[in-house]
Amino acid sequence: MVGNTPNYNSIDILRCFLRLGGNIGREKLAKELELGEGTIRTILDILKSKNFISSTKKGHFLSSRGSHEFDKIIHSISMPDAFTEKALYPEYKKIGVHVKNAPPLKHTYKLRDIAVKNGAEGAIILKFDGRLYAPEAGVRQNFGKLEEQFDFSSGDVLVVGFSNDKRGAENGALAAAVEISGALKKFIKKL
Repeated sequence: MVGNTPNYNSIDILRCFLRLGGNIGREKLAKELELGEGTIRTILDILKSKNFISSTKKGHFLSSRGSHEFDKIIHSISMPDAFTEKALYPEYKKIGVHVKNAPPLKHTYKLRDIAVKNGAEGAIILKFDGRLYAPEAGVRQNFGKLEEQFDFSSGDVLVVGFSNDKRGAENGALAAAVEISGALKKFIKKL
C-alpha cells in the first residue's frame, strides 16, 4: 500500500522555519501557516532531523545551527509580510517578501509562473531604484505605500504574491524569492 501524499512542500517547511525565531507551539504554527497539526508535526520532525530546531514542552525553537541558517536568510530577505494596499488586487490576500541586494532580474514572467505553481493566483515583481517599479512594464506606477512598509535599498526586489488564502500568497512570494536569493536556494537544498 502506498503512503499518503504529503500536503506540504519545501516552501511550507521554509515558512515554518522562518516562524521559529522565538518559542512557538505546534497549534499556533498550524494556525499561522494554515496547515493541519499533523502536517506541522511532520515538518517539525524534518527540521529536527536536520538539526535546525530543538523542542521542549513549551514549544519549538531554533538550534545553534538553525540560528545560523536563520541569520543568513534574514540578511537576504525580510520576513513575509501581509499588506492591504487597496490599489493592488483588493479581492486577494497579499504577502510581500523583500529580497535584499538582488542580482539583476531576467524574465520576471518566469518568477510569476513559479509563484503560481506554488499556490498564488499571481505575483508582482518590483525592483527598487530610488522608487519601486515593475521592470517589464512600460508604465511607472506609484507604490509609495509599499515603499513605506519595507526598508529598501537600491537594487532590492519586492515579490508580492496574491491569492484567496494567506498560504497561497505566502508560498508564491517565497517560491519566487527562492529563485532570486542564493541564501534561500542553499537552505532549500539542505531540506
